[in-house]
Amino acid sequence: MSSKNGAKFYHRTDVKLTLWYILTFFFSVLIIFGFLYLRLKHQLIKEIDRILYDEANELSQMLAQGLKGMEGLKDFENGVTARTYYPISFRILDRDGSLFYVSKNFGEIGYKDSDNVMSAVTKGKESLEEVKLPGRRRTFCIISIPMPREGKPIYVVQVATHLRFVRKSLSHFKGNMLAAFPIILVLGSLGGWILARRSLSPIGYIASKARSITSNNLDERLATRGTDDEMDDLIRTINEMIARLESSFKRISEFTADASHELKTPICALKGEAEVLLSKKRPLEEYQEGLAHFIDRFDQLNRMINDLILLSKFDSSQVELNMASLRLDLLVQDMGNLFRILAEQKGIDLQMGKGQEVTIMGDKVRLQQLFTNLIDNAIKYTPEGSIRITVERDGENAVVQVVDTGIGIPREEQEKIFKRFYRVDKSRSKESGGVGLGLSIAEWIAHAHRGRIEVESELNQGSTFTVYFPLPKA
Repeated sequence: MSSKNGAKFYHRTDVKLTLWYILTFFFSVLIIFGFLYLRLKHQLIKEIDRILYDEANELSQMLAQGLKGMEGLKDFENGVTARTYYPISFRILDRDGSLFYVSKNFGEIGYKDSDNVMSAVTKGKESLEEVKLPGRRRTFCIISIPMPREGKPIYVVQVATHLRFVRKSLSHFKGNMLAAFPIILVLGSLGGWILARRSLSPIGYIASKARSITSNNLDERLATRGTDDEMDDLIRTINEMIARLESSFKRISEFTADASHELKTPICALKGEAEVLLSKKRPLEEYQEGLAHFIDRFDQLNRMINDLILLSKFDSSQVELNMASLRLDLLVQDMGNLFRILAEQKGIDLQMGKGQEVTIMGDKVRLQQLFTNLIDNAIKYTPEGSIRITVERDGENAVVQVVDTGIGIPREEQEKIFKRFYRVDKSRSKESGGVGLGLSIAEWIAHAHRGRIEVESELNQGSTFTVYFPLPKA
């Protein structure tokens, strides 16, 4: 394996997880084995202490029997000193510390009297010691207890045994743990590797599937495993992202196709009219009339291009809103007054309701553009009748309504009118100069102000466009 491949191997997530797992498992096993070793040592020493206490109590009972007890000391010595495991050595001292009785193997201990121990015992306290002779590995455990009579100690009983079998038991236990340690570590490492590979195997599937999804097959999705874990959550998140990309690509494709169609039609019409105009010699008035018509068509194309540029900026979030506190009722009133003359020329009664004083945070220019589109549409599609504009408060929202008595919108078309280039009546839209972008722009402006637009309409009875804006909190 080359150094490059080796570096790549150690950068893999499953390798890193396995190494961390081995390291954690290694220290965990060490801590557990250390705890078991100390626990076993404590239990063995505790068992030795219990044996010594039992033997010392038995000696005390013999001494309490007087001469009969003295006769049994020799038999007791023969029994406890000949034991294979934990042979007992003992001695009995008078209150003043002089030797009363000693077993024949007690001298092997090499125990030296301690003033502190004797002082404590004579005061009625028990004492437990560990004695290790210099230059020898054998360790002895000695217990010293007083034998009281009438509340005062008259004898001191000292019982001892070696800890060789404790040391051997601990040594065997340590050897077994050392033998088991590499086996446990290997098995744990193998389990960690398998667990890491199984846990990360969905990532390989996700990466492979994500690579295969391009702009040509954005309708494909990653399949969840049904475990409802973090990997399924990641797959669902990626699927949601792909769905958003698909929607964006579809919207861009539709927008491009619609824009090219809408631009191609008037350009072809202009070209055809120019060819007809130049097909033969005509009076000067006809040329002037044709050029004036061209100018109108160019104005229409210019408006369409400006709207397309604005919508593209909306999609790329390049439009910055200059938010400021403004009186919505006064802004809507100014827009109504601006269109009043146009409405009167068509014989339409444009009415402004008695609005409440409403203040919101908004971009004045964009809001003027929104209400221009709504009021202009109301005038275009109201052959005769009236238009009423109101501004009110409704709970936490400011509500602006533009109500007309025009031609209305079929119910099945109402959900589509905010789509770009969508026109309910294409022939009438062309006559009025519309290309189906005004309501799309109005809806975006409303959403940019955290508001919304709703429409209610009945065919041949009129339409009501309602715009909601959140009121600023106090």
